[in-house]
Amino acid sequence: MSSSVVSVRYTHPQAVLWVVCLIALIAVAGIALPYPILAPLFAATALNDFNHWLGIAPEILLGIALAANPLGMLFGSATLGALSDHYGRRRVLALSLTLAVAGYLGSAWALSAEWYPGFVLFRFLTGLCEGSVSICRAIAADLHPQIERTVAISWMNSALYAAWLVGPLVGGLTMHLGAFVPFLIAAAAMVPCLCMLYFLLPPDLPLQQHQPFWQQLRQHNSLRLVRLPLLRLVVAAQLLYTIGLNAFYEYYPLWLVEQQQFSGLQIGLITAVLCAVMTTVSAVGMARLGSRLPALHGAKIAAVCVALMLFLLPFTSGKLAWVWLVLCGVPNAMFSAWFQVYCTEHFGELGLGRVMGLLTLLMCTGNVIIALAGGVIALFGASWILWTGAMFIALAALMLVREQRRSAATA
Repeated sequence: MSSSVVSVRYTHPQAVLWVVCLIALIAVAGIALPYPILAPLFAATALNDFNHWLGIAPEILLGIALAANPLGMLFGSATLGALSDHYGRRRVLALSLTLAVAGYLGSAWALSAEWYPGFVLFRFLTGLCEGSVSICRAIAADLHPQIERTVAISWMNSALYAAWLVGPLVGGLTMHLGAFVPFLIAAAAMVPCLCMLYFLLPPDLPLQQHQPFWQQLRQHNSLRLVRLPLLRLVVAAQLLYTIGLNAFYEYYPLWLVEQQQFSGLQIGLITAVLCAVMTTVSAVGMARLGSRLPALHGAKIAAVCVALMLFLLPFTSGKLAWVWLVLCGVPNAMFSAWFQVYCTEHFGELGLGRVMGLLTLLMCTGNVIIALAGGVIALFGASWILWTGAMFIALAALMLVREQRRSAATA
């Protein structure tokens, strides 16, 4: 029996929500943290043991270094959330955060020592532990009914959106102190989170079943949920949507350069505004108004809006392109909140940690798929990648229509 089965009442639910949002923000910001740091290191004309390890081309080494963290997060999201259902949220989250601190410190040391293999390994370890985002999402859902579920999940999503802005910002503003400094800052930010968890989260219940760890890991990971017929349409919808959304996230800068002749500064500004809009819509709009529509119905409408807006984006230009691109973030923030609320309400008995881990796992998988396929599609022009993303999101909306019919038929 999982400890999560028993309803938990938190003494300070609002404080708990703020802390887990901060942890999720730091975790996801850690993915984007090295973006402004590593590119100059590997593009430097002076070759060294770090950017020319074993004589391998710097471009390949950069790709491996950037992929290590999200790859670790993919594995972590598949296991940590499910383990927290069994061993307890506080216990697993505290351990993963402790190891994440070690990963950040190790990354800083490997950078200063110019030890490339160590840097990649520590980035993978950090990503593995940052799979604890699924635990944070599960805790946000656990807060219901003390905090309405739509409100808690909307605040969590707003923290994740903000992370994609905070990560590169911290890295870019502090790298002049040394390429390793941003990683030290990330490690330091994790320490007070650990302390607050100790005081705010109630102790985990004693384990009622004593299975060997590896057996528990094998039997209760999020990957096993993919096989359930009950979740077939939900899994398809999440994977299709994240493929389409990542096509937008990863390749709209290329479209802005190819079609709109945007500079790097302009792309940075529009990205900042996009993140701010999604954060605001999630934290303010969805937190206050999200419960006025049935979650699945709202998610379906939002997915259709995202698909339509993404399809029309390549036909815009000038200032309209600025505005239209930013507005694409509005229905996306709505979809994310409504879809997660639906999943926690209807499939929470499978273990909130496992369910949130599954959603995070599918998000990472979608990221990998479009990253591999996008380069080929880009040969035909960046607009085709955006249209491909719109098609996948439209297919996700179709899956939600079918899920709505299935849910109504079994009600």
